[in-house]
Amino acid sequence: MIDRDQFSKTPIDIASLLGTVDTYIRWNNTQGPQRRYDIYHPSAFGKCLRQMQYKRYASEGIIDSTQEEFESRLLRLFEKGHNMQSRWERYFEKMGVLRGVWTCVNQMCRHFDDDGNYSSDEPKDSRPRIYGHKDLLGAFKPEKCACGSSRFDYNEVSVRSDDLNMYGHADLILDFKDFKEDKYDVVKSFNMDQLPKKPIVVDMKTINSNGFDNLTTYKKAPPLYYQVQLIIYIHLLDCEYGVLFYENKNDSTLKAYKVERDEKSWELIQKQAKLMQDMATVTGEDDKRLFLLPPPRPVKKSTWDCKSCGFRKMCYKSKIWKDPELENKRKKFYGHLLK
Repeated sequence: MIDRDQFSKTPIDIASLLGTVDTYIRWNNTQGPQRRYDIYHPSAFGKCLRQMQYKRYASEGIIDSTQEEFESRLLRLFEKGHNMQSRWERYFEKMGVLRGVWTCVNQMCRHFDDDGNYSSDEPKDSRPRIYGHKDLLGAFKPEKCACGSSRFDYNEVSVRSDDLNMYGHADLILDFKDFKEDKYDVVKSFNMDQLPKKPIVVDMKTINSNGFDNLTTYKKAPPLYYQVQLIIYIHLLDCEYGVLFYENKNDSTLKAYKVERDEKSWELIQKQAKLMQDMATVTGEDDKRLFLLPPPRPVKKSTWDCKSCGFRKMCYKSKIWKDPELENKRKKFYGHLLK
């Protein structure tokens, strides 16, 4: 008879086996290029910009860095989100509406010239051809590469503004201009007249059942910083609007939010970015940089944003927290995006 008690806890050797995976995941997260903080990321622009400026100064070695370390469980959760996004990329690519940057996967790509003629000579440039990287909105997946291959890797379109020192990547850009309605000989769940007339930008999020229920049951709006991220993408890419997709990790139910173009918010965001740039570069009478900071977004140190910030000890010592004009300074800097 099988002893069921043997399954009541994880054996030490199996725990060690799983530990190798956890160790690998943490190690793998440290490999490759690290996130840059000398530029401003749209994904963080709706949060505390004082923290963002601290990260910039830390990346320059001006202050001590607070390297973010994630436990392997969280890293696995992040990967779930990437896997979900890959699945949606495939859906839209097969529909012929996904724009992006496409890299030919043929390792012999450069042995063929642009007319498809093969040469055994070693090419000057050994990198496979890339399509769409020079276009603001990327390109539709090519039918074939010049080398003849029809296999490509999808890469997200970069979203960049040198004037604002801003750089990020758009999850998906969808363009329905060549969408083939008659291709689908099943019951249709869409109306052609209601599909976007210009390209739109989409950001994908995964969420657990509790969070999803809060969104749907209480009809809550998505977090402001997600809206700000999409507003930046909409304007820098000149898209018609943005969409935020939530997929429930437990049962794959969906919730989508439409984020409209917002000239008022975009004007404020540009003003904030330029102020941040000025703060980082302005010099004093001795021509030394002053390394100025915007006011903290949270009004109290006890808020979660502050308690979870890696720069909290440094920030807490700042005179700004005792400044009687703190509230007014926050309102002046963050404006209507403070809510």
